[in-house]
Amino acid sequence: MRPPIVNPAMPAWGNGRRNPLVRRSRINWRTWLIVIVLLGALGVYAALPEAPFALGEAPLTGPVERVADGDTIEIGGQRIRLTGLDAPEWNQTCSRADGADWPCGRAATDRMRDLTRGAMLSCKGEGHDRYGRLLATCRAGDADIAESLVRDGLAVASGSYIRTESEARRAGRGIWQGRFDRPADWRATKTAEPQGNPSRFERFLAWLAGLFSS
Repeated sequence: MRPPIVNPAMPAWGNGRRNPLVRRSRINWRTWLIVIVLLGALGVYAALPEAPFALGEAPLTGPVERVADGDTIEIGGQRIRLTGLDAPEWNQTCSRADGADWPCGRAATDRMRDLTRGAMLSCKGEGHDRYGRLLATCRAGDADIAESLVRDGLAVASGSYIRTESEARRAGRGIWQGRFDRPADWRATKTAEPQGNPSRFERFLAWLAGLFSS
């Protein structure tokens, strides 16, 4: 005699119910649209530059976020062109007394980094140039950083600091030890001036670069 056949219990999904172990994750087109719009808005925001510093207000203060070259720095999203001097561009070379080339532009940039590293600067705005940069005189405590660069012979005076430039010239410091092209003449044939304030994305990249270089 054969044993009775026992039918196994039918699972819930066998009666047309959804298997609880199988979950379908569906993202409808509305969700994708919201994600795309949010990403687009974030991209536009990152690409926009900071608003220009309003003149007539309190001095712009803060640490230096980036040193572009010997006379251009960035503070609080403002690209600042220091007044009263003109430093060699970062990739410009000059000649020593013996005629050998040396990277005077890199030396000026490195010196500006030394002058501003860890310092809280106070910059008095005087206007904006045709590229949208803030023209300003900046101080780190009692030290005028532009005058310090001229004193080291790493910039020419372009209106101020004439006496300081004469001292550097007589001492043969920096660019005054040999022959060099004035930065304005060198730029006319070699490079283009940076324009406007940096975008938020550029500031983010500069922040990352600072992390890896520190």
